[in-house]
Amino acid sequence: MKKTALYSLFTYLLHLATTKAQVVGTPSGFAAGTTGGGDAEPQTPSSLEELVSWISDDTPRTILIDREWNFIGTEGETSTQCCSTATTTCEGGTSAGQAWIQDTCDDGTWVECTYDNAGPSPMQVGSNKSIVGVGDAGVLRGKGLRLSEGTNNVIIQNIHITELNPQYVWGGDAITLDGCDGVWIDHNKFSLAGRQFIVSGWGAAGHVTISNNEFDGVTEWSAGCNGKHYWTLLLIGEEDWYTFQGNWLHDLSGRAPHLGTANTDSKILFHGVNNYFQDIGGHAFDIDTNTYVLLEGNYFDTVDTPITDATLTSGALVYDTPTVDAASACSASLGYICEWNQLAGSGTFPELTEQAVLDEFAQVKDSLVEHDGVGDVATNVVANAGVGKI
Repeated sequence: MKKTALYSLFTYLLHLATTKAQVVGTPSGFAAGTTGGGDAEPQTPSSLEELVSWISDDTPRTILIDREWNFIGTEGETSTQCCSTATTTCEGGTSAGQAWIQDTCDDGTWVECTYDNAGPSPMQVGSNKSIVGVGDAGVLRGKGLRLSEGTNNVIIQNIHITELNPQYVWGGDAITLDGCDGVWIDHNKFSLAGRQFIVSGWGAAGHVTISNNEFDGVTEWSAGCNGKHYWTLLLIGEEDWYTFQGNWLHDLSGRAPHLGTANTDSKILFHGVNNYFQDIGGHAFDIDTNTYVLLEGNYFDTVDTPITDATLTSGALVYDTPTVDAASACSASLGYICEWNQLAGSGTFPELTEQAVLDEFAQVKDSLVEHDGVGDVATNVVANAGVGKI
């Protein structure tokens, strides 16, 4: 066969694979029923402008991310003064810190800084969208996604979001949920963000399933001064239901995740099941009031503080399944035996078994996902979480 014929065949097969690529699977848990772009024909944008337009418009779409879309430098830079504190200079630390992009600096000193403008300015996502990476090639570099103002029915799958001004706090969030509903965030990777990998605002995030993602905290700029990202997940929405399943959170130092707030009358239900927390040089769960949290089948591997002491006095309602007896006690309310959580080389795991949590989740037990045995979690999650693994 001639080279031209081989090239034509290769081009055709590549085109066929790309156009047929679309969402894999369906969401379970609280975002069950989310369809994203539905039956919309998968399309590949040809420019940054087209990508932004398709993501933000009102048309149901399946948008294929088959390459790296680099926003760094596309919206200019800002040179200004940032606030430098003890967590910026990191005296005695093992990494550089993060200066703060902010208007006041009462507890530090001003330093010169320059940040990329795309990072703090995420793409607005419209309703009925599937944003899907192709293979392991889909990357959004320098700019995140924002779901707000009533956005609903969105799937974000198999994409790596990275490099949002990681040297600066407030440099950018990867995904923002603030006034939305019906969101499935699946098989993505998050790294090198200035602020949160996933954050909810004061509005409702609604029904959300966060599954099979890799939260990679390896960084040269750490608010913990230890080469591990601090700002992992901040979930403080007005009325939220989260399924958090099969995620790999590693090389982090805090907010992994933080749940709840006393600043509003919010109500958050959080089902955390079969997640792998690895090498957390700080805290994993930090849980504030207005929360109902059910934790089962999670594996904590070399985690300094699996659950913060502040959780114990915050008013949080937590059922963390610390024992076999606690697992069995789920049956009466939920109709199944919960899976206990396991620790290896980690700090103290408090015994929190609030019956009010089981009573609350009994009302939504059809939305609870099935668990695997905790002994298989580390292997299964590392093999499955992140991009290019669907």
